[in-house]
Amino acid sequence: MKRARLLSLLLCLLFAAGLVSAQQTASVEFYARDADQPLNAEVTTFGDTEACTVYHVLLDSTNGQRVPALVGIPKTGEKPYPLIMLQHGLGGDKNAEYVRLPALELAKQGYATLRIDAHSHGERAPAAAQGDMIARVFGMIQSGGWAQSVVDMRRGLDYCATRDDIDLDRVGYMGVSMGAIMGGVLCGVEDRVDAAVLMLGGSLGAFSAFMPGLLDPVDPANYIANFAPRPLLMLNGKQDPLIVPAAAQRLYDAAKDPKKIVWYDTGHTLPPDEAIAEVSAFLSEHVPTVKP
Repeated sequence: MKRARLLSLLLCLLFAAGLVSAQQTASVEFYARDADQPLNAEVTTFGDTEACTVYHVLLDSTNGQRVPALVGIPKTGEKPYPLIMLQHGLGGDKNAEYVRLPALELAKQGYATLRIDAHSHGERAPAAAQGDMIARVFGMIQSGGWAQSVVDMRRGLDYCATRDDIDLDRVGYMGVSMGAIMGGVLCGVEDRVDAAVLMLGGSLGAFSAFMPGLLDPVDPANYIANFAPRPLLMLNGKQDPLIVPAAAQRLYDAAKDPKKIVWYDTGHTLPPDEAIAEVSAFLSEHVPTVKP
């Protein structure tokens, strides 16, 4: 527990170091991108299962970034398929088990999926930062990679809009930990997301006592209200030492209806069967596989 608290404080200080010269107030323009920027997409087959074909995609984003993504296209259901965006947590990548396995299950239900590597993760991880979580966070913040990752997710949607087998009128988002925090921002700045599941995420405002205003540009609590009236589901642990309950509650309180939060008697993890049932019911209702 002491180690987790120390890590949280250290992350807080690293955020401060990177954002001292950044924009001091939350703004949708902080995450703007040129929708007409050429994607220059390079698509190759990544893998093939009974449920779906997974494509590896490289696409252009802002600030000269080349973004790697995985796009899964189901083999069952009716085209065009609804899309679920899946975003990994800190230290993970687009093919981490906790996003790969849900992507395969979603394919069986008839959902296309989009997974990108966040800045400084996966194929984008600097060699010096491999396996070093603190160095990776520091690199993300110092380079503007936190905000860049949100923009890159928007560019991933731009790519999906070019495919005739994906329906951008039915889009869901599911993020874990860091992916949930970034997702809270994405939902507030991107109107193409119809419903969102944020797992083990929360507000960065819990650190505001140490650095008033410095985290405003990246705090999802400053954007999530824009997501209404689209539905939001949050899943959090009552004993989470990293995304403490107060941080989760702050994000939830900042959101508007319709919203729901489910608390589990866990730490920075969720009970798989219960969480899957909750998410499946939510997506079935708000991102249907059969077009109305």
